[in-house]
Amino acid sequence: MKLFTEYPEKDELKYSHLMSDLATKRMENLYGDEKKEAAKRDTHAKTHAAVQGTLEIFDFDEAAIKQELSQRTSLTEAQLSAISLKQGLFAKAKQYPVWLRFANGAFSVKNDYEPDTRSMAVKVMGVEGERLPESHELKTQDIIVHNVEFFFVKTIKDFYSFFLAVYRSGLSPFLKLSTLLWLLFHPYEFSLLKNGFKRTPKSLLTERYWSASAYSIGLKPDFDPTKTSLVPVEYPAVIKYAFTPISSQPPHQQLPFQERPESELKRAKALGSEDNYYREDLIQALAKSDAQYYWDFQIQFQISPEMSIDDTTIAWNEEESPFLTVGRLTVKHQQVNSPQEDDFGENLRLSPWNGLAVHRPVGAINRLRGLVYPIVAEYRHKKRGIKYQEPTV
Repeated sequence: MKLFTEYPEKDELKYSHLMSDLATKRMENLYGDEKKEAAKRDTHAKTHAAVQGTLEIFDFDEAAIKQELSQRTSLTEAQLSAISLKQGLFAKAKQYPVWLRFANGAFSVKNDYEPDTRSMAVKVMGVEGERLPESHELKTQDIIVHNVEFFFVKTIKDFYSFFLAVYRSGLSPFLKLSTLLWLLFHPYEFSLLKNGFKRTPKSLLTERYWSASAYSIGLKPDFDPTKTSLVPVEYPAVIKYAFTPISSQPPHQQLPFQERPESELKRAKALGSEDNYYREDLIQALAKSDAQYYWDFQIQFQISPEMSIDDTTIAWNEEESPFLTVGRLTVKHQQVNSPQEDDFGENLRLSPWNGLAVHRPVGAINRLRGLVYPIVAEYRHKKRGIKYQEPTV
C-alpha cells in the first residue's frame, strides 16, 4: 500500500451498479406512495434547520505545515515539493458565505432523544475554479461532516449488502429481521454502529464534526478519472476535514463535549410526544441578539498507508497526525424558523462530489456516494415538484 493512494475493490463496479439500482428501489419503497411533501433523503432524513454562516480561510503558513509533514512522515523532498496546499478553497485568505444544514443520521424522522449520528452539511458559496464533472452547481463547495470520526461500513460490497437488508426489512413484516441478521453476521460493523452512533449532544452548535472520508489536495499532471475504481490512483496529498467547536472569546479554546442531560432525556421519553429538541435549541440559541458560535476548520493529513483511505471504519489517529487549523466557521444571530427557510433546508442538494476538482473525494465509500447521491436528490426533487436552483446568500 502506498501513501496518498486509493485502491479499487474486488468486484467494485458490480456492487456499485447494484447499489445504484437499489437506491432507486429504496426511495420508491420509502416515498412512492407518500404525498410529495413527505419525500426526504434516504439517510439523514430529519432536517433540524438551515442556518447561514461565514467560512473564513486563513493565510496559513504552508511552509510550517510541510515542515511538520517532513518530521512526521517518510515523504521525500520531491513528494513534499509536489504538495501545494494553497489551491482551490485554500488558495488565499478569504471569507465565504455558507449555508449549513443540521440533521439527524437516521433513515427516517425520529425523536431527537434517540441515539444517532448528527450531521452538519456545509455549502460554501462563491467558490471559483475548475469543477468536478459530477458537480450539480457552478460556484459552491460542499463539505459534509458528522459527529463521528468514522463510518461503520468497510466496503462497497458491505454497503450494498447492508442497505439490501434494510430495504428488505421495509418490504414486509416477515422480513423485519433482515437488518438484524446482517448485523449479527458483521460483528465488527455492529460494534461500530452500536458504540459510535449513540450520541445525544447538548447542542449541535457546540459539536465537533469530522468528514470520516478522505479528499485530495490537488491532482497529479497525469491524473485520469477513468482509472479510478479500476487501478490504484495516487494523489499529491490526501486529507480529512473537521470542524472543531471553540469558545467565542479569545484565545478560542476547544469546547468539551457535552451530553444532553439524562434527566431531560428521560423527561422527553416519558412525555411520549414528538421530540424536536435540536431544532428548538437552534431556534432559541440563534434568536439571541448576542449569539456567536465558532468552529476551527481543520485538515488532517494521511501520513502512513495504515491510515486507510478506502476503509472509512478506520479513524486516523490524531496523536500521529493532528488536525491543522486552516480557517474558521462562524454562525451568529439569525431567525431560522420560517416556513421558507424550512423548505429551503429540506430541498437543499448537497454532495461531496459538488465542488472543485482539486478537492476530489477519494476512497471506496466516496466513489459510491458519487453514484448514490444524485439518484436520491433527483428522486426527491422530482417527487416534491422542485426545479432545483443553485442557492445564494
